[in-house]
Amino acid sequence: MSHDLRLLLLKTDSHPEWNIMVTDASLTAEIIAHAESFSGIKARVARLADVLNGYSYQPAPEVETRKTNMDEAPVTNWPDEARSVLVFGSHHPMNDPRLDWWEHGNSLGNHRLMDMAESLKLWLLKEHGRDSLPLPYHVEKGGLFLKDAAVFSGLGIIGRNNLLLHPEWGPRIRLRSILVEGDLQPTEPIEGFSPCESCDGFCQEACPVNAFPGGNYSRLICRTQIRADVENKGTSGEIDKNRSPILVVKYCRACELTCPVGVSQI
Repeated sequence: MSHDLRLLLLKTDSHPEWNIMVTDASLTAEIIAHAESFSGIKARVARLADVLNGYSYQPAPEVETRKTNMDEAPVTNWPDEARSVLVFGSHHPMNDPRLDWWEHGNSLGNHRLMDMAESLKLWLLKEHGRDSLPLPYHVEKGGLFLKDAAVFSGLGIIGRNNLLLHPEWGPRIRLRSILVEGDLQPTEPIEGFSPCESCDGFCQEACPVNAFPGGNYSRLICRTQIRADVENKGTSGEIDKNRSPILVVKYCRACELTCPVGVSQI
């Protein structure tokens, strides 16, 4: 047992009210460890109140409705008891592009995150008696602004390409979140990680539609590329039961794949 831990235990003996803090910190660590026991997953915890006071909610943006067939039910109400957010991200390496190909309104990588969210929900209830709510990806379906949640939790920072940059994986990470009842001890935002300051801006130069006018990201311009990707599906290299090529949406990843952060983790 470390000196710091012994000291903390001694303090809680004389201050019983501190026991909750110790329990929350211990539970946070256990939840993160369980989430990260899934291959290629990083997880952290944020306070829901902090996320809702984050950049994307100030002022509350107009949420753009997207046409999507993603197989997930909308969430209309969040439980009042849910005050913590478990944010977890899956590594999408450059050498496995199939994770990002969209077929029948969803992707292989996102299916995996959805299944993992349900597994974590069952584990939290069984092992800790904590109710939780896996959130849909889209804000208009009742989800969170995931990049805000990830920044508050310490999973990464927002890069010049408007993507989350993880210290190890760069922007090659996909996010989901779960609301958890009660007040978990949150993990801390990252400090001292600012790779864009010394970068030549490869991400912005690589954009095929120049979606960074004046150096600032334009969602409106970016959407023109997204619509083009949907209209111009590519082949997956497989055939269906009728011997026809299976077509998939291969969304543009130029600003992501040219980012030098995390390139050693292909």
